[in-house]
Amino acid sequence: MKKLILRFALFLFVFLMPLSSFAQTIDVLIKGIDNGVKTSRDQDYKEAVMNAKLQAIERAGVAVQSMTKIENFILKFDMVESQANAVLLPGFQIVDMGYQQDGTYQVVLSGKVQADGAKEGKLWGKLRVEPREFGKFKDAYDLWSTVLVSNVENQFVNNEDGTITDLKTGLMWLRSYDIKETILECRQSVAELNGKKFAGHEDWRVPTLEEIAAIVETKPSAKLDSGRESYLDAVFDARPYCWYLWSADRTPDGYLLAYIGEKRGGIALVGDHYQKDGICVACLKAVRSIK
Repeated sequence: MKKLILRFALFLFVFLMPLSSFAQTIDVLIKGIDNGVKTSRDQDYKEAVMNAKLQAIERAGVAVQSMTKIENFILKFDMVESQANAVLLPGFQIVDMGYQQDGTYQVVLSGKVQADGAKEGKLWGKLRVEPREFGKFKDAYDLWSTVLVSNVENQFVNNEDGTITDLKTGLMWLRSYDIKETILECRQSVAELNGKKFAGHEDWRVPTLEEIAAIVETKPSAKLDSGRESYLDAVFDARPYCWYLWSADRTPDGYLLAYIGEKRGGIALVGDHYQKDGICVACLKAVRSIK
């Protein structure tokens, strides 16, 4: 019996220890500073936060090509996350210290960093990005259900610039969303985002059903201002009247909406759900792929 116990213990040591080391999580408490060149309070704050995040990743023992140097402040968060096998886990706290006597802007970051290669999630770069016209509604529903039941374990990172990165799928989302009445309005909004290079990017698009399904939770996580529940993670901004999201997909009968409020998922055709004033309530949450 003792030999059996010893062998079992040896098995756990050999096979489980490498896994636990691979998914090591450490606590970090880091001071971040801007580049010392005073611009605007908002910009200097963002630089200090970026500096703290980069230090946090490097604190996990993962080199990020000396990205914490001052001259690299122009790098974007998604570049950092996609180049390092470590991630600052959601739930971190930022204490704003403001401008200091030496002229630098400082913040203090506290949270957890996980070095586990999370950027190579099973759905990284594999979700369909091109719009599709389904022959019939049932085909679209079957596809939606297939992705939804996969229960993607998202790993969201708030980039503090109006965007959210999912390190499991390699997608970057707008944190907030806006009500749009037609797909034309959605396309115009995306064109505006790309025109001004929102968050430093010009490849924003309307998401496909698969992409939306990959961020729908298995239980309510956020609440709309109206009190209704949302099945999107609380990392996203919740606003009133947005429990449908526009997709780029359609059937011969019209474009498809993804239902993300009050019950777990679902899709509908534009026009199937109206408010009392006859306006279809749906919102655009633009997305892009991290390259």
